[in-house]
Amino acid sequence: MRQVGVVVVLGLLALTSCGQVEVRVSTGTFLFEAGQKVALELTGENACPCHCRTIEVLRFSVRDADGTEIHVDRSQLYPVTAGRWTGRWDFTTHGEPIPIGLYELLVQTSLGTFQAVVHVVAPGAAPAVWVEAEASVCGIGLRVYRLVEEGDGPTVSLRVGENLMVALPGNPTTGYRWEVREEPACLGRVPGPEYRSASDLIGGGGTFFFRYKAVTPGAGSLQLVYRRPWEDLPPLHTFSLRVHVP
Repeated sequence: MRQVGVVVVLGLLALTSCGQVEVRVSTGTFLFEAGQKVALELTGENACPCHCRTIEVLRFSVRDADGTEIHVDRSQLYPVTAGRWTGRWDFTTHGEPIPIGLYELLVQTSLGTFQAVVHVVAPGAAPAVWVEAEASVCGIGLRVYRLVEEGDGPTVSLRVGENLMVALPGNPTTGYRWEVREEPACLGRVPGPEYRSASDLIGGGGTFFFRYKAVTPGAGSLQLVYRRPWEDLPPLHTFSLRVHVP
């Protein structure tokens, strides 16, 4: 019997004293196992007529079940234009793994506040079913990913419906790019920016992003290579991930 998850997805609009629209969006609760990582992105491109200015992310923070702030993202300089922002958290605070429990992820923007709750459980304790929840207001929403970075792996187990983000460092000004060499049939691609620079400095590096959704049970290899497309040479780096969707 398939397990069924129920999640409340809430989006609210409120008028400020200046007559502007303030958004409060809650996408519900997501299960993660200890040792995993989470990534967040805002989706959508145009919030008009709710908010016709460029949307900026002002702050990304995490609170525990008692409401105590345990993490503030300082990996990038805020404010950040929403289209250039990806929030990442490795479920640690002050370099130590967080305890099992509930945590509130808060993304404060010029449009309002977006919230997601993650329930961190012991390894192997998460159910086989991923509860899909993605709310949007004025066309802007918050998407939650399972994050895999360089040095993680070599295997990942996903539930059908779960989003996967692979984030790898690179520098396209050198001519090198991360490319897909092999993808498993159990994953479907999710659109999004393929590269974001770490700064506005000319020649500076950044991060390549590959986004997927587990669409069907199965298993296979996801292989990415870092190479110059015009060179008929072995890749400079290779990233391999064995994907299993029960």
